[in-house]
Amino acid sequence: MRARLHRRERPRLTGLGYLVTAVTIVAGCWSAGCGGDAGTTAPKPADHTGPAHSSGGISQAEQRAAQRRLSRELGVSASRVKRLKSGRGLPARTVRPGEIVPAGPGPFFSSDVIWPIRNGWQASDRRSYTAVEAGVNPADRSVGELGIFRQNFIRATQSQHVIDVPGAGALKITAAPLGRSVATWSQRRGSLRFVGKRGVRGTLHLRNDKVLIHQRGAAQPN
Repeated sequence: MRARLHRRERPRLTGLGYLVTAVTIVAGCWSAGCGGDAGTTAPKPADHTGPAHSSGGISQAEQRAAQRRLSRELGVSASRVKRLKSGRGLPARTVRPGEIVPAGPGPFFSSDVIWPIRNGWQASDRRSYTAVEAGVNPADRSVGELGIFRQNFIRATQSQHVIDVPGAGALKITAAPLGRSVATWSQRRGSLRFVGKRGVRGTLHLRNDKVLIHQRGAAQPN
């Protein structure tokens, strides 16, 4: 039995604790004119009290200051930061081992989509980051949900969608690829096992984002 796959576009992403996520944010700032600190997902209004302004809505001095801040935080030269103007990203400086995160790695999905989140999984190499959040549909607690978030640092792109598992109740990841050695391959072809509060057990396959249900049984303890 296969679960239903729903692709849901989300206008806002919050809680990105991974530093290199600033690449995508600042790339958007160059075109949208936001002047907030790198590393935050909520753009701050630009200060328009400076001298001559660029067509982007912020002054040249503000652009240079933002570029210097990002250069310091990412530990790269200012010339490399300029590449963000063309929408190109930068590789991550570190690798995040595959790990199950008790409170979830996000939040990447708003509380009206997946809530509460029981746990999650994440992994990243220097090119990309993948996270999965396991929980329930707050509007229908019989529907378990798996939210999949992906970010490509080089292309400066993000994607996310939700898989519904009807009749499962709130989902929890029970097994997944772990450790530094899985950081690359697990994002493309890893398998995550999960259990729902209503006894449903299944596997999420990241190679095609499909869910296979193995068992339906008794309800699980909280």
